[in-house]
Amino acid sequence: MTLLQRFSAAAALSCGIAYAAGSCFTLIFSPDIFWITIPFLYYGFVFLLFGPHHLFRLKLSKDFLLGLILGSCLGLFSICKINYEHANCYHGMEIKQVRSVEGTLQQDGSRKGTRVVLLLGVHAVEDRMGNRHSARFNLAALVPYTGKYFAGDRVRLQGHFVPDGGGIFFGDANCPPVLLYRPVLASIRSYVLHNAFHQKGEHLALLEALCFGIKDGLEEELGIAFRKSGTSHILALSGMHVGILVLFLQVVMGPLFKPLTRKVIVSVFLIVYWLLVGPFPSLVRAILMYGIYTIALLMGRKIHSLDLLSHSFLLSCFLFPHSVLSYSSILSYTAVGGIFILSQPLQRRFRSILFDPFLSAVSVSLGAQIATAPLTLYFFSHLALFGWLASIVLSPLITLFMWMGLLSIMVGGFPFLNPYLQGTLEFLYTAIVYVAETFAKFPAIQLP
Repeated sequence: MTLLQRFSAAAALSCGIAYAAGSCFTLIFSPDIFWITIPFLYYGFVFLLFGPHHLFRLKLSKDFLLGLILGSCLGLFSICKINYEHANCYHGMEIKQVRSVEGTLQQDGSRKGTRVVLLLGVHAVEDRMGNRHSARFNLAALVPYTGKYFAGDRVRLQGHFVPDGGGIFFGDANCPPVLLYRPVLASIRSYVLHNAFHQKGEHLALLEALCFGIKDGLEEELGIAFRKSGTSHILALSGMHVGILVLFLQVVMGPLFKPLTRKVIVSVFLIVYWLLVGPFPSLVRAILMYGIYTIALLMGRKIHSLDLLSHSFLLSCFLFPHSVLSYSSILSYTAVGGIFILSQPLQRRFRSILFDPFLSAVSVSLGAQIATAPLTLYFFSHLALFGWLASIVLSPLITLFMWMGLLSIMVGGFPFLNPYLQGTLEFLYTAIVYVAETFAKFPAIQLP
């Protein structure tokens, strides 16, 4: 059965094309409740017309046509919703008169030296005379750093818009952000980070980035080394990190639960983890794929890898339409698609000179790089020719580093173990930095 014979693949393809077309033409329309019904129509039509067993693998003809139609509807209505929400709705005063804005953070704050960048969904604006007006627009704010801010926090900022700065709001140095409200999940994240990473150190900054996606404490030189070596994806929460966590949990729960029960428990844990760290696009893709795979097992059915990828893409469009067109999301789905399509042919080609586990590692890493190479050059104008090899070398080191880090967090109440664990983490950190810096010196393609 080929790719185009799959209903889910047809729907995912048409949905992606509709997203791209809608964003190019900047369609603005208030879909209200109707756009929410599209995913239900997607699965509802299939269920009613063909039966529940076709939800995971379908035939050609009408199935393919139905997938194209419903996928296109989902893509167009979702991109319309995005453009509608991003359309500025602001009246009442000139922008140069605004001295205070109030809104909700769209994602975690990113520290830049003594300041922090906040992406804000503005709800209200106020001038220096105290005149207040409702508003609805997004802006980037650069404000003094006084602590960590999380997605969902409602804050008030004082400052001014930068003249001809593309809508950038510059916070006053003597007026730090005022936290008006912090949701439960953000409060839990703040508590966990404060207790798990109360110590300081470069190795703990890397562990914080790998476990929670927070890169504020990372050395700039390390980030450059990862980027030049073609392994910057390791610093972004993705399927690799989910795989490390899943393997760790399965080892811990192995003696206690049956395999299927373990998968269900791991799925619940991953959902909680997702809610805590935030909806990073590549992380969402990995967790959705694992969840759909678990549901298929509970139903007693096997699901093809490309169907699995397509279903996760459609659910991503429904749950997080804003992130679908991000670089992270596009590269994540392209890399996994390249692994699914190219790994087997690469294994057959290299079988005579390599053996497992090196054969599988090379085919997977090389398949991902081949698939993402054109996009990487287009987005970043830089392609590390040996990034696939650097990923193979770094993967076991990162796995051990995260395992030891998780273990140190779990046994934090036993002080006599902490020096040994911290020493091991520092040794692994040194090895990771050495490998990244070594591969950063390897040949690369650099576009002007």
